[in-house]
Amino acid sequence: MTQSGKGRDGGTGPRIAGTIEGDMQPCWLCGRSVAGRALFCHACGAVQPPREGLDHFTRLGLECRFDIELEALNRQFTGLGRALDPDRFVARGKRQQEHARAQADALAEAYEMLRDPVRRARYLLDLSGAGPLENDPGEPADVTALRGELAAATDALTVDRLALDVEQRAEACIRELAMAFRAGLTATARRVVARLEELEDIAAEARTRRAALGPTP
Repeated sequence: MTQSGKGRDGGTGPRIAGTIEGDMQPCWLCGRSVAGRALFCHACGAVQPPREGLDHFTRLGLECRFDIELEALNRQFTGLGRALDPDRFVARGKRQQEHARAQADALAEAYEMLRDPVRRARYLLDLSGAGPLENDPGEPADVTALRGELAAATDALTVDRLALDVEQRAEACIRELAMAFRAGLTATARRVVARLEELEDIAAEARTRRAALGPTP
């Protein structure tokens, strides 16, 4: 490693440049080792820039799994976001404010990905390196039937009934997904995610049809 003459926001002072092996990296301000997901330097307290390549679960301090508790997710996001309000760092200079804003943006991206079960499942599959489905059987017959019923529906009550049916099927898929991920059944998880995405597409179409039909008489 080398020493640099740049210190606090461009001032003077020793700073270690280079990469620290393992999960640690040097603080941009004081040069001390900082954990990969740390928001602040353990030594000098400076706001750190978000670590590139950090997965969304780690960024939010959560276990990397499908069946996370939404209450814990919301609590982590709210607490970390409050700690990173850029207005808290006005006295520390523009650079720390920029880092706080970048950290907050990275946390928001992670939160939006993990709060939705379908996106969370797809993300977990991407992390595992799971490729596309082999021998994709195509759209299931019951999904095709639901699309046909929705296309033929002419009244609000029928659309509401179909929307409820789709919602219940999606909830069953999410339970099946949780079991598949716990058991390490990646191929099953891929098939269930594909089905969930099809059901979400039907649910979106049902909402559009329902809005066009107006209130129930």
